[in-house]
Amino acid sequence: MRVLVIDDEKYVADTLVMILRQTGYEAEAAYDGESALQRIELFPPDCVISDVIMTGMNGPDVCALIQSKHPNCHILLFSGQAASSEIVNEARAKGHTWELLAKPIDPDELLEILTEVAAAGRLKQVS
Repeated sequence: MRVLVIDDEKYVADTLVMILRQTGYEAEAAYDGESALQRIELFPPDCVISDVIMTGMNGPDVCALIQSKHPNCHILLFSGQAASSEIVNEARAKGHTWELLAKPIDPDELLEILTEVAAAGRLKQVS
């Protein structure tokens, strides 16, 4: 399964990519929304893990654009900031029902979620 990790905190994105690669996933990192949109042209993801609050485009806006090009892409958002709930609520008002995970994200929890996504063949958003 191909996973794109989007986070403007480079060490967070790179650490998650390293963990995912070590457990058998094809994983790439993008450090902002614009680079993520460019990255999906060469690396179409089955799953995106995106921070909510980032410099430039926020995570839900980037994920909405990614999902418009890749409708079966599973979206996971993560954030450690209280202000992210307002942004996520705006995305939900637009019909997006993506999962929101707490940051820092527990690697075992993330791997369990990705295993469930892959096993169920649900490489798209969860309702």
